[in-house]
Amino acid sequence: MWTPARADLCIALAGEIGDEDSSLMDRAEDRAERFEDYRDKRADDAARAHDQVRQIADGIPFGQPILVGHHSERHARKDAERIQNGMRKAVQAFETADYWKQRAAAAIEHAKYKERPDVRARRIKTLEADQRKQQRVIAQAQTYLKAWQREGLTMEQALHVANFSHVSRCFTLAEYPRDPPASQYEGAMGLWSALSDGVITVAQAQAICLRNYPATIGWAQRWVDHYDNRLAYERAMLADAGGTVADRTQPQKGGAVRCWVGRGSWVYIQRVNQVSVTVLDNWGRGGPNFKRTVNFDELKAVMSADQVAQARAEGLLLELADKTGFTLREYPGDDTREETADERNARLHLEHLAATKPEAPRADIEAMRATLKAGVQVASVPQLFPTPPALAARMVELAGIKRGMRVLEPSAGTGRLLAAIREATGGGAVRTAVEISARMCDVLRVREEGADTRNCDFLECSAEQLGGLFDRVVMNPPFGAGADIQHITHALTFQTN
Repeated sequence: MWTPARADLCIALAGEIGDEDSSLMDRAEDRAERFEDYRDKRADDAARAHDQVRQIADGIPFGQPILVGHHSERHARKDAERIQNGMRKAVQAFETADYWKQRAAAAIEHAKYKERPDVRARRIKTLEADQRKQQRVIAQAQTYLKAWQREGLTMEQALHVANFSHVSRCFTLAEYPRDPPASQYEGAMGLWSALSDGVITVAQAQAICLRNYPATIGWAQRWVDHYDNRLAYERAMLADAGGTVADRTQPQKGGAVRCWVGRGSWVYIQRVNQVSVTVLDNWGRGGPNFKRTVNFDELKAVMSADQVAQARAEGLLLELADKTGFTLREYPGDDTREETADERNARLHLEHLAATKPEAPRADIEAMRATLKAGVQVASVPQLFPTPPALAARMVELAGIKRGMRVLEPSAGTGRLLAAIREATGGGAVRTAVEISARMCDVLRVREEGADTRNCDFLECSAEQLGGLFDRVVMNPPFGAGADIQHITHALTFQTN
């Protein structure tokens, strides 16, 4: 933001201040490009972290429990820690990439918003109000300056002027020596107090004001000149864009407007003021109508009195029950202004941002985020030996499992065989899983949602309990104390042939 002090600093450092010679949209696009560079770098980081996690977890689905007592426990804990760190890095990088993508889009959207004619018109009103404020400062300072310049100013007159001029400063004893009973206070005080307490004389008060007010006037005049430049630019840009709706179609009594009054309907213009129109409203809840004033820059569309009469004659106009306005059966549109070059570039830039996405798959990132939230899972399954994915796929292939078959996995464990069956048949096989560990069953029900998972001891199950015989049984049974022979023998009673 421009201020006189900042302008002085720039001149002191650089010698002169030149024109920027770039539009708001140009600056926004430059900013968006920087944000896109940040986004691309973070997206690359997310993709690399994602790939590293995949390499570590090859064959270990996200959320794989650590098997307490199993020979793989120590290695699994190290891998789990590395996976968690990698997932955390991937999620953070992905979120940062999304953040910069949103910032880039927001920069363009904000520039588009600020260049809208209605927004520019409101900005012009604000600048005009700020300029009038500085002009009042100048006028007031000139009045007080004239009063202090009066020759032969008496103490009574000086106190009267000081009571309104509100000038204050510190009156040190070194600069303004005085003897008691005059006040010896050296802190900040107004001229009225300084005069009444004998701290300064009328001549000293005049000297202070003759230095103070010209500086105040010069400072405020620099603001006025700055606002003149801003207003000239904003008015030229508004005219180049075709002006506001009210500029293009001057409102007139008997015509109609669309704005925030009327809740989407057209409302009749009762009166046209200098910068606003008066319309009728009733809060949309019935009751007596009352007047509202709507500024020109808040109008979305304007119809002349002739256009209203023509729409009524053609039967397109449907009067509202409260007589405040009407709706139209059809209307060509609110704003037929052509798209400017800056608006087209902004639209294309936003479309480009919408079409580009970070490299790392969003679904995998969401899975990582959920896993991080759940934390490392620990399960006591000492007899579990997970089947390697390649071996699981080979087992399914040798078993000749096809779509539509009923398949039993009697010691499901981490679900490697269930996953291999699903992938080989495209989810077309009817899968039943038996697992003695309740914790592992919870994991399986989430991971292999389509399978019928039973939490029980397979050796105590019968085919009837599981819905009848199966076309195939694939298994990786526990091996402790000859348990594998018992499981295989029992599994033979579940197969049709």
